[in-house]
Amino acid sequence: MDQFSKELGAKINKYRKAINMSTTVLSELSETSQGTISKIENGHSTTNIETLIKICNALGVSLYEILPDNVSPNLKVDNPDKRQLLKVLNQMSESEIKMIRILLTKNIMPVLKSITPVIKAIDELDDKERVLLTDLLDSITNNK
Repeated sequence: MDQFSKELGAKINKYRKAINMSTTVLSELSETSQGTISKIENGHSTTNIETLIKICNALGVSLYEILPDNVSPNLKVDNPDKRQLLKVLNQMSESEIKMIRILLTKNIMPVLKSITPVIKAIDELDDKERVLLTDLLDSITNNK
């Protein structure tokens, strides 16, 4: 059993167990046999990219997250906040992404600096005050 297959299988196993998913459910969701899932998780089998993508989709992770760390360390996102942002970006349209890119390339620091005191003040609110503020903002923007 080679190191790549062993690490790949261990990561798939870790993500599957983290969401309390059985190999039976994973096999159904990924349209892969339970025996194949078991062999992959135990590092005794290599598989094609299509099957790996189906497994990743069923687990709700990216292909990069199951690859061994030495394969593409610069593509890994270990920070959960960054991972969440990447998921949001992946759901955005091309025009939304373009707008974000424009905002990031323009000099928005003066605007961000003026927002900083507001963010600090919000951070100091207790849970009840945050709920009231959220309700107020929602009513102002007609979200309620």
